Amino acid sequence: MTNNQISRRSLLRSIGAGAGLAVGAGLLAACGGPAAPTLLGTAADSVSPRRGGKLKAAFAGSSAESTSVLQATGSAVDYVRARLVWDTIGEIDGGATVWRVAESVESNADATRWTVRIRDGITFSDGRRLTAQDVLFSLRTLASNPTTQSGLLGGLDPAASSIRDPRTLDLQLRAPDGFFDLALAQSMFVFPDATTDFEHALGSGPFVLKSWTRGSSGLLAARTDYWAAADGGPYLDEIELIPVADAGARLNGLKAGQFDYAGGISLTAARAEADNTGVRIVTAPKELWSDLALSMNLATAPFGTPEAVRAVKYAIDREAMVRTVTLGYGEVADDALGRHQPWYDSSLAGRAHDPEQARRLLSAAGLDGVRLSVRTSDYEYGTLESATSFVQQGQAAGFTVAVDKIPAADYYTDVKALLSTPLQTNLYHAMPLPLQLSFFYGAQAAYPFTGPSNTTLDGLMTAMHAAIGDARRIAAVHDVQHYLYEQGGDAVFARIPPVAAARPTVHGVQPRGFFDYPCLRDAFLAA
Repeated sequence: MTNNQISRRSLLRSIGAGAGLAVGAGLLAACGGPAAPTLLGTAADSVSPRRGGKLKAAFAGSSAESTSVLQATGSAVDYVRARLVWDTIGEIDGGATVWRVAESVESNADATRWTVRIRDGITFSDGRRLTAQDVLFSLRTLASNPTTQSGLLGGLDPAASSIRDPRTLDLQLRAPDGFFDLALAQSMFVFPDATTDFEHALGSGPFVLKSWTRGSSGLLAARTDYWAAADGGPYLDEIELIPVADAGARLNGLKAGQFDYAGGISLTAARAEADNTGVRIVTAPKELWSDLALSMNLATAPFGTPEAVRAVKYAIDREAMVRTVTLGYGEVADDALGRHQPWYDSSLAGRAHDPEQARRLLSAAGLDGVRLSVRTSDYEYGTLESATSFVQQGQAAGFTVAVDKIPAADYYTDVKALLSTPLQTNLYHAMPLPLQLSFFYGAQAAYPFTGPSNTTLDGLMTAMHAAIGDARRIAAVHDVQHYLYEQGGDAVFARIPPVAAARPTVHGVQPRGFFDYPCLRDAFLAA
């Protein structure tokens, strides 16, 4: 696999969208679901920060855990640690780009060249000043290695990019990209120029790694000279990050007092702990929810026939999926990714559940009783459950549906199967919608689950990337969304929230684009 085709597993873990809208208790009540969890990083955290103390947080780890900045997105615990050690060029917060190491990022008239102005006064943990040369070296290194970020930097021409002065660099692209600023706000970690030992690369972040043992824990100590301390954290003296593979064990450890924060717990656990005053269940802003979909490959039978695609979309009982699969915590989706993002086209109509219409479409196409096999796995919650629920729903609409359950360890490793399977479940993790559309649709897509592109879609994608200015960019994204809504192979039927748990004393944890790998920079422990 090339650097521009990042691993599906890394993709799902690492790329996210901005934070923003609140979880509505009214929505959950309307779906017959449980009471709404606390929204991470909002009014529930409006407690005055308190300095000092040590936070112990548990996240999923892996056998390949590493302190290398080039493998920082390999597991949740690695990712959370990386966000404390290394600053990024920028991040997404509240649906907007917030620049960190960068002071500003601006494009030329045709978005083929982007100028990045570096913030003054940032230092690495050894005291040396961070400059534009460090940023360019970091981008070149991330782009030329098999990192998650390389997939986002595929359009960068590293050799043609240059330093204008110690605080300014010019990034040359191979083709126009009006959304390259969003890519620069996706975990572009900055480390010193000429770094060769990436497992011990210095950072300019709010914490330094004091000790680390793979599979055990890592201890980070706060910097007293952090460049942004006047505007917030670090408030804690220390943070200990503990890798715990099992979600149930993470929650049990929190309940037993071993941890203060447990990332990535299940919806069933969230429901069970809803009335436990010793545990605060937290969830993501809706912009960071994941999209559940049945992906139909339009280059395979029967989905080369448009009637079969439309029939599947009509066959899905979306309200039932929300009740049974998301346990009432989620919301209906209508065959489009990215709801609640500023890029989303809210004029897209809701998709009705109409099994009779599905039957008529199949009959008209000579596909009565057509057999479908849904490739799925229990790698992540919601996919296997969705496939199982669709068996009965599809039958009511005239399909004969079987479930092909693949072992979790094998599901994403067989890339050929992923890109050629006629029908499979997908859980699309949140990321800025223009980037997400580029990853999964069009000729340059890294993972075109719905099959090869065509000239119409390619033209829309090219126009989207060439768009300059907010109004034109939004209009271009809407054009792509409308095409995919009408002609695309993804039946996006429900949105599902990621959930975590914390002790009531924990405050200041912020998603800043990635709920499952939150930013602990401003975390603190209340008295």
